[in-house]
Amino acid sequence: MSDYTTDSESPPVSGLKKTIRPELKGQTWEFNVHRLARALSAKTRKPFALPLNPEHLDSMDHYDFAIDKLDSQINNAFHHFALNKPETLLVKSHCPESEHYRGLVDFLNGAFHSSLAQLPDAHGALYRALKFHVCDRPTVDGFEGAKPLKPNGVGVLGLDAVESDKLFWSPPAEGGAQIAIPVEVKNNWSDLVLQSGIYARCMFSASPLRQFVLVIGYNYEDHTLRFLVYHRGGCTSSEPLNLDQPKGQKGFIHLIVSILTWRTRADAGFPAWCNDAQVCLPGRNAGDSSPSTVDIDRILHNRVCVRGRAPRVFRIKIPAAFPDDEEDPAEDLIPGLQNMGVQKKKAWQISDTAGQNHSNPTQIATGSTGTEISTDGNRKISSIVISRARALTNGVENVDHAIDWYPLDPLELKRGDSAVLKLCWVPDRVPCNLLMEPRLLRDCSGMFGVPKHLYSFRAHHKAGCQTTNRLFLPPPTADFETYRWDLWGKTNWEPEYLSLLGHVTEFVGHSLESAKDLRSLVQAVLHAHLGYYNMCQKNYQHRDISIGNVRMVDEAIKTERFDIPNPNETQREILDLCSKLGIDDHCSGFVIDGDLAVDWDRHFTEENLATRSGTPEFMSSTLLNWVFRDHVHSPVDDYCSFYFLTQWACAFHELSTEDKPKNPDHLQQLQSELAGHVHERDAATFTTINGVKFKAEKYGAFLVHAQPFLKEWYRTLSSLMNEWQEIDATKRYNAASFRYIADRGLLSFLNIVVQSQLLL
Repeated sequence: MSDYTTDSESPPVSGLKKTIRPELKGQTWEFNVHRLARALSAKTRKPFALPLNPEHLDSMDHYDFAIDKLDSQINNAFHHFALNKPETLLVKSHCPESEHYRGLVDFLNGAFHSSLAQLPDAHGALYRALKFHVCDRPTVDGFEGAKPLKPNGVGVLGLDAVESDKLFWSPPAEGGAQIAIPVEVKNNWSDLVLQSGIYARCMFSASPLRQFVLVIGYNYEDHTLRFLVYHRGGCTSSEPLNLDQPKGQKGFIHLIVSILTWRTRADAGFPAWCNDAQVCLPGRNAGDSSPSTVDIDRILHNRVCVRGRAPRVFRIKIPAAFPDDEEDPAEDLIPGLQNMGVQKKKAWQISDTAGQNHSNPTQIATGSTGTEISTDGNRKISSIVISRARALTNGVENVDHAIDWYPLDPLELKRGDSAVLKLCWVPDRVPCNLLMEPRLLRDCSGMFGVPKHLYSFRAHHKAGCQTTNRLFLPPPTADFETYRWDLWGKTNWEPEYLSLLGHVTEFVGHSLESAKDLRSLVQAVLHAHLGYYNMCQKNYQHRDISIGNVRMVDEAIKTERFDIPNPNETQREILDLCSKLGIDDHCSGFVIDGDLAVDWDRHFTEENLATRSGTPEFMSSTLLNWVFRDHVHSPVDDYCSFYFLTQWACAFHELSTEDKPKNPDHLQQLQSELAGHVHERDAATFTTINGVKFKAEKYGAFLVHAQPFLKEWYRTLSSLMNEWQEIDATKRYNAASFRYIADRGLLSFLNIVVQSQLLL
C-alpha cells in the first residue's frame, strides 16, 4: 500500500516534532485514573441508553464498563505488587536518561504480571502475552522518510526477547515484531508528549482506522508516569502517577487492568468490520442481514496525522461469483497512490469548516505511508506499509452502522464491481441534517459530473460503540479548565469531538495526470465543470477543487443528462454551447469528495463568509494572500482552481518516452515551482501564460500542445475576476450573486473550449 512521499531526504526527528506540536497545541487534556480507565476499558452499551446519534450526545452514562467490576482484583494486584517494593527498581533521578530504561521496564512488567495474575479469565485477555522490553535498536520501518525511530521501551505481544527479532510499526507477512505500546522516557513532559506523538502517528499509519493510540510516558526527574492516549482530537493523559508512592503504583495497576479487559481488537478501538485488507459493508438499513465482505483493492488517498480529519479513501472490489475469476494480487502490499498517477508533491490542506474557527484552528498535517526507501548511513529504512496477508489474519465481521443518508436511486453494486469507500473524522456535535458531505453526495448522486452514491454511515467499531473520541474528552457540560493540560502556553479552545464517517460511491477512474491526450483531458475537465455547476444548482459549493478531487474515466459513464431547469438567458447560452459540444448523458470527468463544501441556504453569515478552504497548490492567489483577508471565497475562486489543477495535470503528465523532453531541467523547475509556495506557483503560471512559446525538447510535447489553451483560459479568468470585483464591491453576498457568477464562469469556460476546437 503505497502513497507519495514528501521529501527525498530523511528529516531529523526534531523536524517531525515541529509537525506534531501544531496538531496538539490547545488540545491536551488530563483525566483522573478512574475516568481514563473507564474510557480505555472494554465496554457494552446499556440496554436503555439513548440511541446513538448526534442529537443524543454520547457519554459514559450510556455504557457498562468491564473495569467497574474489578475493584477487588485491582486491590489484590496492587498489594501483591507492592510486597516486592517496586519503587526500588527505579534509579535515582540524577542518572543519565538511558540508565532509567531497565528499571522502568522491570517495573512495568512486574505491574503487568501482578495484574494479570488476579484476573479470573486472564487467558482470554487480548494483551495477555504483552511484555515490555528496553528498545536497543531502531524500528525497521520509518515515518515519512525520516530517520529510524527508537522508542526507549516497547510493549510487544508474545516475545520473550525483542532483541532476537526486528521491530516494526507494521510488520511484513512473516517475521518481525509489532510494537503494541511504545514507552518514552524524558525529563520534561512537553518534549515527551511531542516525541510520543511521533510514535502515535506511526501507529496510526500502521492502523489508520483505529480509535486511539496508547503510549506510556515516564518523567525520570520526579518518577511520574502517565498513560498518554492520542486520538483524532488531540491527546488525553492520565494524571501524573508518582511511582515512588503507593497511590501512584495503585493508579498504574488500575490502568493496566483496564487494558487487560480487552477481549477483542474492537475492545481496543480497532474496527471489527475492517482489517485494512477487507471491509464488511453493512446492508442498506440497520439490522440488514445481507452485509457484503469486499476487498480493499487500492489506496486512493491517505492523510496521516494524529489530530485532524485523517481522510482515507479505498477502492473496494466486490469479489467475483467464482473465486477463480478474481485477479491474484501481484504483491502482498496493497497498491497505492504512486501507481494511480496522482499528486506526488507536497499536498497541504487547510480548511475552516463547520465546528472550526480561526481562534481554534485544526492543523491538518501532511504525511503518507509507502514503499519508498530512504537511507540512514548505510542502513535502508522502509516506509510504513500494511501487509495484506498479515491484515487478513484479523477477520472482519458485520457491525450495524448508522446509515443515515442514501439517495432514492442508489448505486447498485454487483459481483466484480468496484466502488470507493471514503472514511473521515468529522465534528460529531453537528446534527445529521447539517453534515455537509453526506448530504451533498446524496442530493447530487448520479448527476452529470458527480459519482453515484450508495450510502453514508456513522461508523461503529463494534456493536453499540460508535467510533468517536468523545469518551476521551471532557463532557460538553463540564468546566473544561478542570481538564485542561496546557503544555505550550495557555489556551481556551474547546474540545474537538469527532466521529468517523463513511461514504460509499461509484468508482470514477484515474487522475487527470494520466489522460491519454489533451483532448481527453479537456473533455474530462469540462465534464467536471458541469459536475461542479450541478452541485451549485443544488445550492452546494464544493470549495476544494484539486487534482485529487477531479477524476476521469477512459470509457464514459452513463449519468443523468446535463440540464438547467427554467434557464435564464445566460443559462440558455450554456445549454446551447453544451449541445454544440455534444454533451449528453455520458460523462468522463467527475468532481468527487465534498467534506469542505458549504450549503448556500445556510452559508451567508458574517462568520461563514470569513472562511476559506481548499488545497493550497490549487487555490486562487487571492484566497492564499492574507493581505486580502476580507476576500470572500466565491465560485470564481473554484473556477481558478480548475485552471490550476489542469495546468498541474499538463506539467505532471505521465509522458511517453518519445514525448519526454530531451533536457528535462526546465520542466522539472516548472514542476517544482507549481508544487511550491503560492508565489512560486504564480511565477510558474506567469511563465506558462506570458512567457515564450514552450519547446518540446525542454517542456515535453504535452505541455507544448496545451500552452495555447491555458493562455486563453487564464485570460478569460482574469475577465471573470474583474466581473466578480464589481459584485464584491457591493458586498451583496447571497445565493443569487454566487449563482450568477457560477453561470458566468461556466459560460466563459465553455466558450474557450468551443474556440479551441479541441472537442469539435
